[in-house]
Amino acid sequence: MKASLTGSEELKKALAEFGIEADKRIKNIVQSTAQNIRTNAIKSVQRGTKSGTTYEKTNPKRKHKSSAPGEAPATDTGRLAGSIRADIEGKKAEVVANAEYAAWLEFGTQNMQPRPFLIPALEAERPKWEARLNAVVEDAAKGILK
Repeated sequence: MKASLTGSEELKKALAEFGIEADKRIKNIVQSTAQNIRTNAIKSVQRGTKSGTTYEKTNPKRKHKSSAPGEAPATDTGRLAGSIRADIEGKKAEVVANAEYAAWLEFGTQNMQPRPFLIPALEAERPKWEARLNAVVEDAAKGILK
């Protein structure tokens, strides 16, 4: 009795070719998603309706309208928005805000309710991220099964 499997070499080749292409596509998805999260976080701080208290600030003298709890922080000096960056290395990315008070704004303190800006930016991008990764998987299945 003899059993043989035909097409195994073709399958190996298709898997190898797809692996290289998938790696490139996944890197691109990671990079563009991280940049989108960064951009959305910055925009949420710099723009949007802020419904908190308006008060006078000094040095320089100016009026500032703060954000209400649950809203993204209202920009004043631009330091928070300027500290938001995407650190990307291959298929790994981190979006961080380096301003020393960023975590206090995102998560709140015992004296202040949260003014989230990074997590909402991440959650807004999540469905697009998942759809793009699913497309890679679907294309893999189509390519390998042809």
